[in-house]
Amino acid sequence: MNALTPLSEAVSVPVAAECQILPDHALFVGLSRAEQLTVAHELSIHNFDDEAPILLEGAPMVGVIQAGAIVRMSRSGVGMQTVGLLLCGDLVSPAGPRTSSVLSMAVDETAIFGTSAERFRALLREVPRLQLNYLDLVAAELQATRGWYTMLGRKTAPERVASLILRLSRQPMWDGEGLIDLLLTRDRIGSLLGLKMETVSRQIRAFSKAGVIAMYTPTKIKVLNQEALVRATGDIWRETSRL
Repeated sequence: MNALTPLSEAVSVPVAAECQILPDHALFVGLSRAEQLTVAHELSIHNFDDEAPILLEGAPMVGVIQAGAIVRMSRSGVGMQTVGLLLCGDLVSPAGPRTSSVLSMAVDETAIFGTSAERFRALLREVPRLQLNYLDLVAAELQATRGWYTMLGRKTAPERVASLILRLSRQPMWDGEGLIDLLLTRDRIGSLLGLKMETVSRQIRAFSKAGVIAMYTPTKIKVLNQEALVRATGDIWRETSRL
């Protein structure tokens, strides 16, 4: 299955407004009880299989990732390139007009609490506070995207790989053993970080030999030395150098 695979059917679990509790997320902060019920009536959980396009009946959606992750792919002259990664708790929103070539795909089994972009726009008009929260989150996402590309321009290969591992290490871990799922293949990680697949593999092996991480499977690792990992991102050195 790839980015052009036909849409896999998303399984929707209707929300019962009288018993639904909205997820603890910035998108829903400050809503009154009545507003929460209005939102809960419109949103539901949608499940997507691995590599399924994030679409509802062929249209974009808006929501919050409850499980799994989303990779964003862009068509270019050399094929599909990974340009973004959304993790549990991140906001899912349609790409803007300048990025209409971007495709969002599920990584592993992914669950999103949301609705179609069209229905969500109507909901924003009905619940002004939700609209304010949404605009704040979209602005923060744009800033984070700019920061990511700035990072790619100024960090070395080891620092880029360390930064991604550190980000993944801060996600909820449900296995009780602290294992981190790298989610993506080495090739996709390389596309995301602007590196060759061989470089990504070499850096991960180097961190393993240095005792920073332990490798259990090609996609499952565990951070053994959090302080060393943070240092490997290069951020501490840069902050110190500014003093």
